Amino acid sequence: MHRSSTLILALFTLTFSVFSYAKEELGSPVLPSKIIVWQHTVDNPTKIIMVMLKQALDITKAEYGDYEIISSIPMEQRRAVSKLSKKYKGKLDIAHLASSASREKGAIAVRIPLIEGLLGYRVCLIRQNDQDKFSNIKSKQDFIDRNIKIGQQQDWPDTKILEKNGLKVQTSYKYSLLFRQLEKQRFDCFLRGVNEISDELEQHANANFVAENNLLFHYPLPLFFFVNESRPDLAKRLTTGLTTLKENGVLAKLVEDYYKDKLEKLHLGTRKVFHLENPFLPDKSLHSINAIPWLPL
Repeated sequence: MHRSSTLILALFTLTFSVFSYAKEELGSPVLPSKIIVWQHTVDNPTKIIMVMLKQALDITKAEYGDYEIISSIPMEQRRAVSKLSKKYKGKLDIAHLASSASREKGAIAVRIPLIEGLLGYRVCLIRQNDQDKFSNIKSKQDFIDRNIKIGQQQDWPDTKILEKNGLKVQTSYKYSLLFRQLEKQRFDCFLRGVNEISDELEQHANANFVAENNLLFHYPLPLFFFVNESRPDLAKRLTTGLTTLKENGVLAKLVEDYYKDKLEKLHLGTRKVFHLENPFLPDKSLHSINAIPWLPL
């Protein structure tokens, strides 16, 4: 019995040793890196944003490994910005946001504009019968003198920019409420990026909204991926991936393919352009914006 027990113990020890060695040599299976992405980024009607994110992550798999995107709980933009602080590690890793100095202090900005400067070109979303309010406006002062109110969310960088330039702004705490408030005549113009307005008109096809015909506002406003302060590795990965896509011409081609036809319908080249200052943008971010060769401006 003693010799049998000793033999069994020896065989068990040998088997365990071989298993441990094999595991050490082969390594444990590497699980995909979980990346929590803002729900508004994941479900955004502007699909190009998620295409760019996935391509930047895919092109860096060899260096950084596989990944799994997890949508965050729904939250307004203000909350998303706060969740990118390192004290909320594990709550939110990535969001796409218009940049500002304050936002760049609270999260890591990946300073590669996702759609160049398109977000800073703005057209009024108006009620269908209100075009006359905007006719014969020749200057920013004309716009102000007509007491035209612009609707914006209270935490968007645009709100401060517009107010700084002397325009009258009516704010709401929630994006979705702004469409209802426009219908109820709480303000006259919901100022939208030229990259956004076509999709929003489709989403609210029953609301009798149209794009105003004559005016175009412009201020520098890049759209970046912002990364949680606790994830510099992820910020580096996105910087590497997006830089490669930019240098290969992929980003520019995606933007042209996605937006060119949409923007032609807005006849931007025939509009009166009002250039506004944006004093809330860091110089590095300001200089990251490139001209778009096919934009008729």
